[in-house]
Formats: sequence, structure tokens, C-alpha cells
Amino acid sequence: MDRSIGKFEIIRRLGQGAMGEVFLARDPSIGREVAIKTILPSLVPMDDVRQRFAREAQAAGVLQHPNVATVFEYGEDHDVLFLVMEYVPGEDLGAVLQRDELSTPEILEVVAQICDGLNHAHKQGIVHRDIKPSNVMLLRDDEGLKAKIMDFGVAKTASHDLTQTGQIVGTLAYMAPEYLRTGKASPQSDQFSVGVLLYEALTGDKPFTGETTGAVVYGIIHDAPRPLDPAHLKGVSPAVRTLVERALSKEPDERFASTGDLARALRSAKDPLWSTTLDATAAMARPQPGTTERVQLAAPRRPRWPWILGLGIVALIAVFVWMRQPQAPLVIQTPTAANPHLNDVVLDQATLLMDTKPKEALALIQGVIEATPKEVPMDPDAYALKLVALYKQGNLEAFGETLSESKYRGLTPKDLLTNKPYKAMLERDKTKRKLSEELRARLIKGE
Repeated sequence: MDRSIGKFEIIRRLGQGAMGEVFLARDPSIGREVAIKTILPSLVPMDDVRQRFAREAQAAGVLQHPNVATVFEYGEDHDVLFLVMEYVPGEDLGAVLQRDELSTPEILEVVAQICDGLNHAHKQGIVHRDIKPSNVMLLRDDEGLKAKIMDFGVAKTASHDLTQTGQIVGTLAYMAPEYLRTGKASPQSDQFSVGVLLYEALTGDKPFTGETTGAVVYGIIHDAPRPLDPAHLKGVSPAVRTLVERALSKEPDERFASTGDLARALRSAKDPLWSTTLDATAAMARPQPGTTERVQLAAPRRPRWPWILGLGIVALIAVFVWMRQPQAPLVIQTPTAANPHLNDVVLDQATLLMDTKPKEALALIQGVIEATPKEVPMDPDAYALKLVALYKQGNLEAFGETLSESKYRGLTPKDLLTNKPYKAMLERDKTKRKLSEELRARLIKGE
């Protein structure tokens, strides 16, 4: 890397990821230190990467808030795309939580600041979609703890969606149930992510866990989180339990009206004597020192979503209950006819596991295929990824059988080529030569 990017002088590298690097740099014109996020040159020609990076700049660039990392500039220098942002000399919240350094009142304040930053973004029509501890920087200064929301790379704005319509992006453990069901993100789904983060910060565990992707999805959609133990609420109001439960409500309209309301409630809850009603019209003002606001807690409404989703989700629940039994095969069967978005989540997870856990990846893919009724159009990604998994395992006999099966399920070779990993596999085979030259040529042509 050169010692400069654009007009900025590189001081040192701060970190490196799969898509690029982050550097500490100096703006020589005003002497300000900044952080510069770059994209690897090998990825720059990819239109989707370029558009995502540009829109991250556009999304974060309109936000000016103490709890959002400010973006100053976006550009390109010698085929290197770069984003210039505020340098936050702290560390990510995930690392801090692992060391268990924050007191419970400090946790509530940090999460309240995250809510403040999100509330500002939501007012600008921006939904973050990937709130989690590693996307929050935390620093201490003379004024105390300060949280900064980072990485708007998968944000959704009022005018642009940084991904394909309906595509689910983000981190599974922090996704809201309605986002998994519909693929549509909203300020309320960001609030659910905050609820997951808050639960994790208080307990050290995520509220919805499982050994498989399917078990996690099931838990998010169906299970109530384990109630917070009083031991996790030392020095704060017991009402925090109810605040967390409300933020994690399955129904979006049963959460707080805004993350700003949640922030006010969290700050009020730092008073051990505080309690409040949680109906939508309740005032969340902090009581004066020495006084206690005691109002009857509103009874939560019975969730309506199981009846709304109908037989498709009933089938999903039945399958996952079966999966949870001891000795049950780890196969996810998602009702494609009822919910293609859940299939996207499962297939995305299979893609991530393809190299490290190919058998588990294949089981995930097969579950999607088997759960798709024959009268419902098959998702070409399912068969394309199954072919990739079989190819990686060297099971060419099953590879050929799967090609025939995909045709029986109504897919053409051209349909399979819409999947990028599958298309890349065929290109790589030109040098690896696992497939016959004739078969490879036909598949590449979509014949």
C-alpha cells in the first residue's frame, strides 16, 4: 500500500477484513486524523461491491450525530475505492463485552446511546439492518463512555436498498422475526436487534441460540427468550426485564414506538427504584431523584403472528420441533411456498459453511429442496449450491444425478447459472478438470 490515499497520508493500518483494509490517516490540509476504509482492488470491478460501497457513503454521509461515526469523503485512487470517516480511538463493543468490563448501569447507557444514533438515522429514512456489538465502537473520554455506530454497508434508505429487493442481509442472530419472514426491514427491526444486543450485554448469551441455523431461525420466530436473572440487573431497576421483553416482542407494533423511546426508558431504568407502564402512550420521563414512578405494567398482548402466517409456519414449527429431538438429523426443512425469505437465510448460511463444513452445508441445502412442494417453483440457488457442495466433495456421480433431478424439478441449466458460486465453480473447473470437457462446456453455455 502506498503511503497515501488521495490527499490523505497513511499513518498505520488499523485492521483488515475479507473485503478490504482500514487505515489511520491524516488530512494534511487541516491536520485531522481520520479512518480510511478501503476495498481490495480485486473486488473493485464487481458492480455490486462498488454500488454497496458508494451507498454506504451516501447513507452514513447524511448522518450527523454524536453516536454515529461521521463520514467525510468517498472516492477512488488508483483503482482503490476508499471511504474517509471519523477516527474513533476505541474498540468494538463486542471485545469490551467479552472482558465483562462494563457495569450494568454503563451497559444501559451505552445501549441508550446506540438507540439515540439509530433514532437519528431512522428520522432520515435509514435502517441499519446489521446492529450488533462488533458494529459499535466504544471509547472513554473525559465525559465518560461514548458509543458510535459503524458500518452502514447493508443499510436501507428511503430511496435506495443496498441489496436486491427482499434479500435478507445482516447477521442472523440479531435479525427480527418479521425481517426473516418478509425480507422487509424497518426501524422496528433495528430495535429488535438492539434488544438482542442488550440481552447479550447483560447476560453474556444471545437470547436465541441453537446448534443449527434452523434452530436459531425457529427460536427467533417462535421462542420467548429466557427471562433475565435478577443477578444480571444489579444496580438498576428490575423493570429492565420488561424493557428487554418489549424490545424483543415478536410483533413490531408491540415494541417501543421508536428507539428514542427505548433510549429514554433505559436511562430511566438506571435508577433502581424506577418502574413504568409500557403501553404506547406512557411517558418515559426520568423521575426526579428521591421519587419513584410506580404505574401498573400493561399486560402484553397475545402475539397474533402464528395465526396470520397460517399453515406454512405451522409446518415450519412442526419440522423444527422434530429436528430438536435427540438423534434427529440436522436437516432444515423450510416451507418455500410459505416463506422464500427463510430459504434465503438457510442457503446463505450453507454458502458460508461450504468450505469448512461441507456436510452441514449439504444438509441445509437438501432441507430446502425437500421442503419445497412439487407444485411450487424450485429456487435455482438450492440446486446450484447443492451441485457446488457435491463438486467440492468430489462426488461426481451424485453431481450428475443432481443435474438430472434439477431438470425434473423444472430447472434449466440457464437457471442454475444465475447462482454466482455455481458459475464460478464451472470457470475454475477449466483448470481443475474434475468434470468432462464436454459436460463443462454445455453447463457453461446453459445447455
